[in-house]
Amino acid sequence: ALALGPYGAESGVLPHERTMPGPIEERLSLTKALPVNISPIYSIYRGRGELTPYLDSLQNRPTAARFADEHGILHRLWIISTPAECAMITEALRPGPLVIADGHHRYETALAYGEGVGGEGEHRSVMSFCVDADDEDLVVLPYHRALKTNVSGAELEGRMAARFPFRPIDNGSDGPAALKDSGADHPFLLRIPGSEALVEVGDEVVVEQVGHRAQAWRDLDVVALHEAILPLVLPEGVDDLRFSKDAEEILRLVESEGWTAGILLRALHPADVVEVARSGERMPQKASYFWPKAPTGMVFRTLG
Repeated sequence: ALALGPYGAESGVLPHERTMPGPIEERLSLTKALPVNISPIYSIYRGRGELTPYLDSLQNRPTAARFADEHGILHRLWIISTPAECAMITEALRPGPLVIADGHHRYETALAYGEGVGGEGEHRSVMSFCVDADDEDLVVLPYHRALKTNVSGAELEGRMAARFPFRPIDNGSDGPAALKDSGADHPFLLRIPGSEALVEVGDEVVVEQVGHRAQAWRDLDVVALHEAILPLVLPEGVDDLRFSKDAEEILRLVESEGWTAGILLRALHPADVVEVARSGERMPQKASYFWPKAPTGMVFRTLG
């Protein structure tokens, strides 16, 4: 389990996004009623593959549990209990930091619960799923956006085309492939009813708007979108915003449900999340989706 403490150098735990008080209060009430960790926080660290050979070797051992979930993803669980192995894993993680990829509310709830109980014990730590950000098999999916605004999609498209390099995508062409292959600093795919275009924004636009902020944070496409691009083309703001990791859902909202525009983003690299957290910045809401996740209920951990 991961020892709890305020975010920072002392605990070795860093956040990458902000939390809201409502979910923490709800989770705290549940924890008081059921003092058990039923779902781990998802943490990442820059391990540069140090533990990979050891973890690969575990596949030659019998599993404690093995099952496929409703999405067809195979989950396997090994129990590691020898002192030497536990010490080796602990030492590999010790340099830190551990960055919370998913589970900020769970971590802060666990911290509040531990402080409320007081003293020492299992309630002063939380179950954590730790993944090497340098593992080539780690998948981070982008969260795409659907926007509702008080301007039309055509007007928004015109504003984009007037400010940034703008390449219409012909019918039958592969917009997501064009996005993936773009060499621009901050490309994104803009979809309005009946039209699609690749918008390619340079770093200079972001520097002009938020040049005083940390570079690791400025380098993110999602930061460029929310902190530089949208404020320039939509100074009146956005009326509603919806997030989805499913690009087809975003396109359906635009074509069939009256949303003004959809914006598809590239995936970021897991290491980017670590570097942003190290810089002391927080990422915009719904910046990334780490997948797959350890399922709830696979391991239970009592708090004393």
